Amino acid sequence: MSIRVEVTADRRFATNSYLVEDDETHDAVVIDSNLEPDQIIELARRRGANVRAILLTHTDLDHIAGLHELLEAFGPIPVAVHDAEREVVEQGKPLRREFGPIATRVDGVARLGEGEAFKAGSLEFEVLHTPGHSPGGVSLKIDGYLFTGDALFAGSIGRSDFKNSDSAALLEGIRSKLLSQQDDLVVYSGHGPATTIGRERQMNPFLT
Repeated sequence: MSIRVEVTADRRFATNSYLVEDDETHDAVVIDSNLEPDQIIELARRRGANVRAILLTHTDLDHIAGLHELLEAFGPIPVAVHDAEREVVEQGKPLRREFGPIATRVDGVARLGEGEAFKAGSLEFEVLHTPGHSPGGVSLKIDGYLFTGDALFAGSIGRSDFKNSDSAALLEGIRSKLLSQQDDLVVYSGHGPATTIGRERQMNPFLT
């Protein structure tokens, strides 16, 4: 399998959305849905990608804002999320009450469970539950790539000062499930540039 990863970022929060595509079959998924979904839609169309699912690392507003536009463009494909945050996209229940209600509510919600493989066409992701920034935060591994949402960034880690955050759980998940991966695994975060596990293990000031 030959995996291609493309990224777009919105201008308001610099939130990354990823198109992950099997170069051979052109099966693809979108990971996270930022505030400018037209960018990832255009990218998928230009690539001729067959988008099979939308995977959510977590459900902060800037990661789910474009869901309805993506579903209009790609059809009634599954939207996959950890059970701890399923209500956000299924019932429109806000993840952060301090930010008020949200309008996002979708059908066809699928599960991202710890240790369970998520399959979308020819793609298969390993799901790692990495809570702390949010209760249902997950990291998604495929081939030589790891998508960490707002758990681990290049040179930083996610916020844990929200009411439903947990700083101890965040650090524990990063150390036990992410830093235990191989050094050359490429890390794609919810914000900012790509990095590697080896670089973060050695140089991340929050983890050394």
